[in-house]
Amino acid sequence: MSGSFERLEDLRVGSLNLGLKCGNCGHRGVVDGAKLWRWFAVHRWNGAREKVAEHMRCSVCKRRPTALEPTPEPPSIEFGPRSEAEWQAIVKRLRR
Repeated sequence: MSGSFERLEDLRVGSLNLGLKCGNCGHRGVVDGAKLWRWFAVHRWNGAREKVAEHMRCSVCKRRPTALEPTPEPPSIEFGPRSEAEWQAIVKRLRR
């Protein structure tokens, strides 16, 4: 892992991804940092480091992650919209 971050914006600007580890089952995954930043932005969630885990769940046991670290590793977890049209549909739905 490569250091720390204060906000998800730091990951986007640094072209880094987010490594997460579950303290319950030990599962580890990497999420695309820019996509995660955008996901939080469209939902208007607080992207501060201490708030990010509140919106995350382990894909194996469904508990919250206990370790979050920036990483240059490629994403191992796929989530969110796959096209700009899908992003726009989510924005439209959330803004109603």
